[in-house]
Amino acid sequence: MAGFVPRSARKFLYTKIHFLNDDIVRDYSANGQIVPAYARYEALNEKYVLSRKATLWKAGEYEHVLFFTVPEQITPDRLTALAQQLIRDYMEPVLARNNEKYPPKDHMRTFLTAVIISETSPSVELVRLIRKYRFDKGYQFSFRGFSQGRLVFVDLSAGKVYTSPAANDVAEFYRQIL
Repeated sequence: MAGFVPRSARKFLYTKIHFLNDDIVRDYSANGQIVPAYARYEALNEKYVLSRKATLWKAGEYEHVLFFTVPEQITPDRLTALAQQLIRDYMEPVLARNNEKYPPKDHMRTFLTAVIISETSPSVELVRLIRKYRFDKGYQFSFRGFSQGRLVFVDLSAGKVYTSPAANDVAEFYRQIL
């Protein structure tokens, strides 16, 4: 998985995804594993009175997306292990919290998205697993915000997109760029 990117997956990644945003890094090292692409989005909202020195509140929203390919049929056990390794063991502690106990002070929410690009159609059991996937973590009873894991499975052979419940809002975006 680490060095091999099939031709149609490479076309999807480098022609359609890459030109959407300049904040996409190719061949990103995630937890000692090379993934084809990593994207990051950050937005900071704040409300102030009269001047920026009198800030009433601030709220940061972040999204981290790891794109990776699977050249062969992926099994449900392999997907579970991959989601555990990438989202729970790497993206949440390293990308969401910066290896700290809690995220930054004005953190509101972080979306941790794993986009799996496949040349083959998933099994019925795999689709069921994707649609049931959940990862939610609150910080200090959600006063410091929360992180939410999302899975997106892009089937290039059938032109379909399968998502976890948390990723339903981005499913149409991935369908449009197919």
